[in-house]
Amino acid sequence: MIKRLIFDVDDTLIAWKEEYWNTLEKVFKKLNIEYSKELQNKIIMATSTYESKYDYYNKQAMLEHINEVTDTKFDINFLNTVFEVFGNCIPKKDEKLVHILDYLSQKYNLVILTNWFEDAQTLRLKNFGIDKFFTKIFASENFKVKPSKESFLIAMEKDLPEECIMIGDSFKKDIQGAINAGIKAIYLNPNLPKEEKEDYVIINDITELKNIL
Repeated sequence: MIKRLIFDVDDTLIAWKEEYWNTLEKVFKKLNIEYSKELQNKIIMATSTYESKYDYYNKQAMLEHINEVTDTKFDINFLNTVFEVFGNCIPKKDEKLVHILDYLSQKYNLVILTNWFEDAQTLRLKNFGIDKFFTKIFASENFKVKPSKESFLIAMEKDLPEECIMIGDSFKKDIQGAINAGIKAIYLNPNLPKEEKEDYVIINDITELKNIL
């Protein structure tokens, strides 16, 4: 019997669009820092390569990594401002998503498992109007990032692996990571044919969850 659904956030619940990175210009302006597209691209590279160097998300480590890649000396206020601005980087409210989460939350315990910072993801979920459906956010500030087995075991809490399902868009981090922890998964990928495999199911749209859960 399934008791718990574990959701990824970015590109699973809330789309991350490349143009959102352009909001970094607002951060620079707010902090009176000279902006350039080159510097922005280096910050993007720093955030995308962070997990190759660190197993946990830590603000000071992230700041040091950004400063190393960009050859600058940003302070923690810079990072906090980035998170604040990114909190508003969300698509228009998705009523279909709200409907499906409302339906699922009445049947299962919904939680978040994210390779990012808890306060930043909490803000995005709140601004997108779906935070109320989740009982807890498990962010990789306190455990190794997905796809480590540890992250999934922590997100399970007292439930058994066979009582949980992971839902995400990254095959390596979300799906393979869950399978390695003994948890079945639902792979959200609009570019693949819908298919049911031994350990996971492929769906093209999150609203399809109502048909299988």
